[in-house]
Amino acid sequence: PPGGCPQVDAQLLVVQKLEEKERGLQSSLAAVEKELALRSQALELNKRKAVEAAQLAEDLRAQGEHIQGRLRELQACAAENQAAKEKESLSLKRAQ
Repeated sequence: PPGGCPQVDAQLLVVQKLEEKERGLQSSLAAVEKELALRSQALELNKRKAVEAAQLAEDLRAQGEHIQGRLRELQACAAENQAAKEKESLSLKRAQ
C-alpha cells in the first residue's frame, strides 16, 4: 500500500536511529581500545627504560666504589713512599 503504515514507519525510523547510534558507539569503543593499546605500549617502554636506568645507576655506583677503593690504595702507597723518603733523607743527614 502507498505510504505504508505510519506506526510501522515510525518504528523503522527508531530502529534505524538505534542502529546508527550503535555503530557510533562501536567506532568510539574501537578508538578507545586503540588508544588504550598505544598507552599500554608506551607504559611498557617506559618500564623497560626505568629498569635499564636503574641497572645503569647500579653499575655506575659499583664503578664509583671500585675507583674510590683504588684511590685509597694509591693514597696509602703515596704516604708510604713519602714516609720512606723522609726516613732516607733523615738517615742521609745523620750520615753527613
